[in-house]
Amino acid sequence: MECNNDAKQLSDIRNLFEGMKGHNFGLPDCIKFILERVGGHEELDFWNIAAITGDTVAQIYNHNLTTRCEYCVSGYLAGPEHIAYVFDVLGYSHEYVKAGRIIVDKTNYLRKIVEYINKGVPILVKSNLNDIPEWESDVGTYILIVGYENGGQTLKLLIHDTITIDYEINDENKLDLIFIGEKQREVSLQEIYLKVIKKMPHWLTLPERNGMFFGASAYRVWADDIEAGRFEDESLGLWENYGVYVCNLATSGGEPTYIFRQLADMNPAYSELVLLGEKIQKLLPAETPSGGRSLLWIQLEELGGGMNMGDVKTTMRDKEKRSKVAAALRDYAERLDQALELLKEGLRRL
Repeated sequence: MECNNDAKQLSDIRNLFEGMKGHNFGLPDCIKFILERVGGHEELDFWNIAAITGDTVAQIYNHNLTTRCEYCVSGYLAGPEHIAYVFDVLGYSHEYVKAGRIIVDKTNYLRKIVEYINKGVPILVKSNLNDIPEWESDVGTYILIVGYENGGQTLKLLIHDTITIDYEINDENKLDLIFIGEKQREVSLQEIYLKVIKKMPHWLTLPERNGMFFGASAYRVWADDIEAGRFEDESLGLWENYGVYVCNLATSGGEPTYIFRQLADMNPAYSELVLLGEKIQKLLPAETPSGGRSLLWIQLEELGGGMNMGDVKTTMRDKEKRSKVAAALRDYAERLDQALELLKEGLRRL
């Protein structure tokens, strides 16, 4: 722990949001980082937690201009309800404090920040890239407080890799803070996996929220926008309004059906899940049954609708080419509908 009389920063900070590992969703890696520091759930990795949060389960798409929130379920649902669900699954209490409350009771919460950092525990932050000018990224919702100066008045925000920026807590505060609490109960990996599987239909059928869509609806609305020519508009930023959604599906692969087999290996009572997972994998194929690149991502790259924005710009100006991209997304939506029905039927038998 690096410190002086009124400043302290967590030592041995590891890289956060490692893109080369595919850790493109903020909340799962922030949660993993916190758990590492409190010694909880060592068996969970980034991908397990991303399944809990719904980020690797459901595709998302915003029909409106980007708000620069994270392109995932956790970005679209950011707030007390979603955070409460995640911590409850993990068996921990927490305190969610909105930005306005921190302004009103600043002395108390600065003291709490100092206490947490002094005992070696980072604090989860929910905000938005637009509200933190020094935060350089394409999108952003979740980061961590890993240190402080001036008795907590200046926060050290870990934004990616091991890079920190300073943030002053004042009457213009835009940060919601989430403090992990005590472990409320022991939660086994088997219990977590079962909750993940049972929650999948929920994430996949979330209704539209302010132009933001989930699951099969996300693919269909995205396809409609492509065919209608939304992305041939040269004033529209392609990466933040198109590329991020390709990155979303590329990060997720298919649904995390590897969990089905892992749960069955733990408990033979769930052996039927293996066959269910295999059926879903056939509908939503990836390079390997346990993950790898989704074949939809590969298909989009081949069609010029992937993550190379130069190719995308050319494709979106050609009606025939962009119609093929839209058709690929609609086909995947149909497959996802079928997978959802299989999943619902399988869950009814559990």
